[in-house]
Amino acid sequence: MTAKDIKTIQEGFEQDKRDYWAIREELLPKLKGKWVAVHKGKVVAVGDDMISIMDKALSEDGYAYVNKLGEEDKIIIKSRRVEFAYDQSYSPTPMPLVTATFYNFDQSRSKRCSDAIPDTGADLSCFPLADCYQIDLFRFPYYSGVSHVFGGGIRQTTFYGGRVEIDGRVYRTIIEPVLEPERLIGRDVLNQCKVTFDGPRGTTSFEED
Repeated sequence: MTAKDIKTIQEGFEQDKRDYWAIREELLPKLKGKWVAVHKGKVVAVGDDMISIMDKALSEDGYAYVNKLGEEDKIIIKSRRVEFAYDQSYSPTPMPLVTATFYNFDQSRSKRCSDAIPDTGADLSCFPLADCYQIDLFRFPYYSGVSHVFGGGIRQTTFYGGRVEIDGRVYRTIIEPVLEPERLIGRDVLNQCKVTFDGPRGTTSFEED
């Protein structure tokens, strides 16, 4: 994908954002508190959480603007570190690492990583900027909002629809491109399965919920 293609998609996403705010007041009486996806001036998906409507919201052109109606200014995406025993070489305390394959939304591009960190303190998943370009993630903008980053402070950012495969199962994920090198698997994925952190044995297991 060229820079021109990314710019065209981003412009479409920004238009969807303007359309969302243009029709917001008429949507409030019926949909307040719901996650709402708007594309081409119309509501294309509604749900109780932002993950559940991703497939429908991005099915037409690969992008849509999503927000929580009536609570837009309350959503701050947090990326905190919570560590569990696994990688004994990590200092000051060991932490789990899992092998995972990150995909863009339509699974046309992917990157397999052996150092993904399952992070129960991260609201959504995070992927380094260079990796995002490699998997063509920027074709699928989904949500724009405020992120509370690792070192403190907040930033406005765009989040993208994607998928992550762990132990043969593919999960929907919403990815924040980050400058930091860590690849985090957040609660957007972890809440879709049963995860066991066994510190004494140094293992992390994923099971279907």
